[in-house]
Amino acid sequence: MKSFRPLWIALRAAVLATAVFWVALFIVNRSGWQAPLGATEPVVFFVVFFLGLLMVGVKG
Repeated sequence: MKSFRPLWIALRAAVLATAVFWVALFIVNRSGWQAPLGATEPVVFFVVFFLGLLMVGVKG
């Protein structure tokens, strides 16, 4: 079962990131803000992705 631990962690992270994305998109849509050229969803995705990278902490 130890071999499935990374897969389980990745699945939980994906579910959490998806939930954060949809909640953020819901809030943005309810506020009435729209990105130019209909790029609202990609902008929200990029922000959630970038914040996720910052939370993980890229180590060099």
